[in-house]
Amino acid sequence: FEKNPLRILDCKEEKCKKITANAPKTIDFLCDECKNHFEGVKKGLDQVGVPYVVNPQIVRGLDYYTRTVFEFVSTDIGAQGTVCGGGRYNHLVEEVGGKATPAVGFGMGVERLLNVLEALNLLPDNHESVKVYVAPIGEAAADAARVLVSKLRKAGVSADTDLMGRSVKAQMKYADKIGAKYTLCLGDDEIQRGVATLKNMLSGESAEVNLESLSTYKF
Repeated sequence: FEKNPLRILDCKEEKCKKITANAPKTIDFLCDECKNHFEGVKKGLDQVGVPYVVNPQIVRGLDYYTRTVFEFVSTDIGAQGTVCGGGRYNHLVEEVGGKATPAVGFGMGVERLLNVLEALNLLPDNHESVKVYVAPIGEAAADAARVLVSKLRKAGVSADTDLMGRSVKAQMKYADKIGAKYTLCLGDDEIQRGVATLKNMLSGESAEVNLESLSTYKF
């Protein structure tokens, strides 16, 4: 605690909990920019239906994090349920001599991850490449694409989308690189009409599909 006083917030011992019970919470003292960023993070999670709990007492063991830190916790493997943890580190690359590069990362316990997959009977029998790549055109479409990809994944369809604001041409190159079997371009017109064109990357054939029922499409 002498080197990193914030570690007391993450202490699991009862004497620590008594000390920190009435301590000020960092989340109540965010600057406007940080608060807006955090609201954006929560909005993104809400859009794709990822449940979360805001825990102002999470403290990571390394000091290079900026803004958001997180942990993925499972209730299926006993008391030691933290499967992975990490956060945003906007200045780390620059601190080690590189160009300013905002980044997010995490560390994961492979054994714990395997334990969770086994407990939930989710260990895959074989590996499959991305089946559908959704290419958004514009900011509104990017939000819709994340929601669509989340629905596809929940339906058991491997899917991916752009998170870097790339052009459609660059996205198509990326889809080809990762071996996506289908691509779907999503713009304002497609969102308004509720339909889009699904292209088979192998045969070149295209079909118009309903976005609401895409997760039930027979790929």
